[in-house]
Amino acid sequence: MAAMTPGIPRPALPGRPAAAVRSSRPRRRSERAVGMVEFALVAPLAFLLLMGLLVMGIVVMNLIQLTNAVRDGARAAAVCGGAGFQSGSTQTLPNGVTCSTPLALNSYITTKLQSITGVTPNVTILTSGGTDLTQCSKGVEVKVFASFAQPLYFPLVGRLIGDSGNSTVRTISATGEATCEQ
Repeated sequence: MAAMTPGIPRPALPGRPAAAVRSSRPRRRSERAVGMVEFALVAPLAFLLLMGLLVMGIVVMNLIQLTNAVRDGARAAAVCGGAGFQSGSTQTLPNGVTCSTPLALNSYITTKLQSITGVTPNVTILTSGGTDLTQCSKGVEVKVFASFAQPLYFPLVGRLIGDSGNSTVRTISATGEATCEQ
């Protein structure tokens, strides 16, 4: 086999076109600069996409936690509602606290959301007739509404998914329903 001269491309091999054969010459400085410019153009977009995915993951995770807390709260309200709020009642919430007042139920739902740091949920508990939970009787629906302002942590992403006029938060809300059992 003949020795190759540096800078002269290799001839085509049988079955391979000449363009498929790589030259052994080193990359020129201008070719490396093109790579750096391409990276400089693509890197900010890739970073924004990565941050957007991270923030959306946090928002969706917190929405799932809120939905689960509201559902648990609606179930607890259905079990404790009406007669459960009478003095001397022995009904208890899943956390072991007695159902003495609707405030205990509100506190139960709020403590279910303690893993979401930096937020204070607004919780509303009503029966289907719009009355408070002490009027709950067998067969009446209980609705639990909860919402909070989810911080978005990254203003550029907040412009895309934030509340209108506010790029730092997104209001997350959930509703849970159950039927009173007492």
